[in-house]
Amino acid sequence: MSMHPAFDVDRWISAVPERHSRRVFDGQPVSDDELDVIEATAAQFLPFEDARVVLVRKAPPTFFTGIIGSYGKVTGAPSALVFIADGSSSESAEHCGYTGEGIILEANALGLQTCWIAGSFSRSAVVSAMTLRQGEVVRAISPVGHAVLEPTNAEALLYGARKPKRRRPLDEIAPGNAGWPAWAAAGVTAARIAPSAMNRQPWRFRLDSGAVVISTAAAALPLSLTRLDCGIAMLHFELGARSEGCDGAWEPLSGRDVARWVPLG
Repeated sequence: MSMHPAFDVDRWISAVPERHSRRVFDGQPVSDDELDVIEATAAQFLPFEDARVVLVRKAPPTFFTGIIGSYGKVTGAPSALVFIADGSSSESAEHCGYTGEGIILEANALGLQTCWIAGSFSRSAVVSAMTLRQGEVVRAISPVGHAVLEPTNAEALLYGARKPKRRRPLDEIAPGNAGWPAWAAAGVTAARIAPSAMNRQPWRFRLDSGAVVISTAAAALPLSLTRLDCGIAMLHFELGARSEGCDGAWEPLSGRDVARWVPLG
């Protein structure tokens, strides 16, 4: 897969360090102009046939259902993104993560806040608000809006929202990266700060005959959820690699190996 026409390297990579998961919003509606941009981007950024994103302009509070694991209740979110995949496709989880993160970064580039949520939401409420195609499933959702200026005590307690996110060392997620080409090093640096379920960062990278392979490393989570996280990291990696002038394409793999980034030319 070569670069999709709607893949915005400069705009999205600028949003990467600014993106922070937030769950408490001020309740104010997002402007129609901003929602129009998000909706248009979602309609255009369709790099895979088995994944898409739908914007719900007025999200019912019933979408968000409270605490599961380390996640807390979303409040005051005026809008939502719904990440949809073809349940019959073996690659749809990573494709959903990759596609969805593009729209997440577009929303953050507009100055809005978001949060990937794959567990603590009401699937029945979301599905009832959707028109799903044959075989499609909802993989995750995200609130969209303006977060309160300061993280609440609950956010700080539950997710450490007032502290920098703990990230695995580069040597752990990409052993031997010190000798990698600049584009590969930039890719794993961008992938390192990608969001993931419970901040597990379940991706691992290795250099293999001039290409970079991303694989899963979180046996405790369902493989489909881990591969969704890897899809998010794939988009971040590609942003980093392309920012260093590396044109390339993803080749799908199977099992714990998710995909391979192959430089072109």
